[in-house]
Amino acid sequence: MKVDNEINKETVVKAYLYGSTVELSTSNINNHQQSVLVIPGHRYVDLATGEVKKMNTDSDSRVGNLSSVKRTMHSLRRLIVNNFSGGNDQLWVTLTYGVNINAHNFNDTKVVYKDFKYFIAKLRKENGQLDYIAVIEPQLSGRWHLHVLLKTSDGDELYVPNSIVQKLWGKGFTKTKRLSKSDNVAAYVMAYLSDLKVNSGNQKVNAKGARLYMYPKGIRIYRRSKGIKDPITTTDLKQRLLNQYNLSDEDRQATYERSFITKDGKKIVNKSEFYDMKGGMR
Repeated sequence: MKVDNEINKETVVKAYLYGSTVELSTSNINNHQQSVLVIPGHRYVDLATGEVKKMNTDSDSRVGNLSSVKRTMHSLRRLIVNNFSGGNDQLWVTLTYGVNINAHNFNDTKVVYKDFKYFIAKLRKENGQLDYIAVIEPQLSGRWHLHVLLKTSDGDELYVPNSIVQKLWGKGFTKTKRLSKSDNVAAYVMAYLSDLKVNSGNQKVNAKGARLYMYPKGIRIYRRSKGIKDPITTTDLKQRLLNQYNLSDEDRQATYERSFITKDGKKIVNKSEFYDMKGGMR
């Protein structure tokens, strides 16, 4: 949820540095208080409002663990921004299956990643060492898609015709695209992974975030090669970090707040601020 109130400048925050972004995050995890009272019948009382609500007991899908999926997607977005910005050394490849693979069978994800392992080995044999982030995506049909961001390790140009990609994949259709430096690569890819086109009357509409509910519980959403670099992280007072990276309130692009209830009835509130750092980290 986007909010207007900022994090107090004397608060200890964790900073993530990736691309030209500085993300400052904090939570009340060290001083959280009891906010709900669990009662019989898989229900709880919101102590702030007195409202009785039903607990989500779904154990077969990640619907009941949506906050975990969202945290994974936030980590994935940071990783993409830190490693991919578009250009001649990068490609975005989508791998699809021509046969139905049941998306609700957890073991099938092992088959998908095994197929990807063979694919990337053949692609590297033809094109040299490549770094990648491969993300699995569930479909309403029960089939899987794989979205793969590829880049050369030395910055040399990467060009592979889609006909070759499809031949090396050998499991269905493929789509190969060059992302330009003017594209917001992370936002572009994350929209594909999160949003879902659904029928509404006689037309299709884009349901934002709907696909996140489709990820089965416990699935490993993405894999990465050894050459993919993690964002720089550090922990300090917010004001010190702003001074260190020469940031001001004018550089703050957005502030978001997320909350969830723990099993023992505590309410955890996470807040993140995003700053545009002049010159970036590259």
